[in-house]
Amino acid sequence: MMKIALTFDIERDIPNVSDTYFGVKVGLLKILNVLDNFNIKGTFFCTGNVAEHLPEYISLIERKGHEIACHSYNHERLNQLSFKKCQEIIYQNKEIIEKTCQNSEIIGFRAPYLKPPQFLFKILNNLGFKYDSSIVSPKMLKYYQFNSYQIQEFHPFTFYRLFLSNSFLRGRIFKKKLVVLYFHSWEAINMKYIMFKQTNMFDLFKNIIFRPYRVINTGDLFLTRMSNFIKESISKNVEFIILKQLIGEKLE
Repeated sequence: MMKIALTFDIERDIPNVSDTYFGVKVGLLKILNVLDNFNIKGTFFCTGNVAEHLPEYISLIERKGHEIACHSYNHERLNQLSFKKCQEIIYQNKEIIEKTCQNSEIIGFRAPYLKPPQFLFKILNNLGFKYDSSIVSPKMLKYYQFNSYQIQEFHPFTFYRLFLSNSFLRGRIFKKKLVVLYFHSWEAINMKYIMFKQTNMFDLFKNIIFRPYRVINTGDLFLTRMSNFIKESISKNVEFIILKQLIGEKLE
């Protein structure tokens, strides 16, 4: 049976662009409602920053039975930092999440921007993590000292912004044994509103021209397409899982 993991990055509204939290306060609740409607559990990679500012929302995820994992403290570009600094950030993230969600075992990590440092697996091993979901392709594992540590890698599917509306990509997905799809809480709100409140015209231009996915296909359209995809998957007898259920399984 094919397995799909729905994963969500819980962070500020497009980190380093906006310091708002509408995606958490509004978008996250809409995502949780969709998952409730289908009785599906997801994996939520949370930044320490959100857990500090809005702990009640992270606690809500836990109370609903979803998996909580780590996503750095403030969505830092870890591949640009030293080993010591990266380990401090990930440790801080894990510590904050564990204090917020005391009934959850925090064993998963995802690097911001899917850009992990080469020494990521050593850090994760040092801090007691059991899996990562940052590296897009199995071919890239050779750059990360992967074989030296007992950390499993669950590769995220990078065309997640397109497949919801593209029947060809969806067809490819349904031929796989496992697919890890990832989204963001801010995708469930109308990002045009956030973007056009930017006072920095260069940032506004850069995001609209070079990163149009941050503006289009968000809000109600995203939620509708996600719901329709879940319905289609259920009709094909797909099993929806959380990532910690895969620990110890051979996936190749």
